[in-house]
Amino acid sequence: MVCHSGVLAASLSKGFALLKDCGIIATPEPKDIMSSVKIEHIRQRLANYQPSPLTIEASMRAAVALLLQPHDNDLRVLFIHRAPHPHDPWSGHMAFPGGMQDPGDADLLATIQRETEEEVGVDLVRYGEYLGRLAEVQPMARGRLVSMTVTPFVYRVSSEISLTTDPVEVQDTIWVPFAFMQQNGVETMTRHVLPDNTAIEVPALIYGGKTIWGLTYRVLREFLGLITEK
Repeated sequence: MVCHSGVLAASLSKGFALLKDCGIIATPEPKDIMSSVKIEHIRQRLANYQPSPLTIEASMRAAVALLLQPHDNDLRVLFIHRAPHPHDPWSGHMAFPGGMQDPGDADLLATIQRETEEEVGVDLVRYGEYLGRLAEVQPMARGRLVSMTVTPFVYRVSSEISLTTDPVEVQDTIWVPFAFMQQNGVETMTRHVLPDNTAIEVPALIYGGKTIWGLTYRVLREFLGLITEK
């Protein structure tokens, strides 16, 4: 088959089909174009975002990763359900992949690359694209602030990846689509009981039977607000 530019210009869908027939397989399908447009928008938002560092003397530093994956003409975000552990104050919580900075980590990017591969089996160097970072946050554990800063990093990951979780750290995973998270009225209030038996109401997102709240939801709200603000 000979590829004629006039035929390619006839329509977008016919053009993509012709490009595939001509062997130009790197060209994305039309459904992938929408995901690419969204990724480019997010990339630009993050490039122009200069978050202020926390003004605390933290004794520990950690990082988490918002992994964005193209899926069904949309993007979706990965959350992990942390495995139960008696010494983990966030045991059983929904979270982003991530963890503490080790002495051997050159920086927090090295931390998140290592932790993401350890927890969910995703090699961000090979299958990810760094898009930017969000503001540092200070976590709470058992109702008290922790002397720690958590830096969220945003990555696009290939639609071809498969997850391999570490059962010691992760009991389950769930992908949540943008189309759901960006709807009006999806935020709800959920009841949480502190160690002193004080009950508090906190904002949360519930999807697929999983409740996303606390620091993870704070980071998610910041991210969604950043990419949707006019």
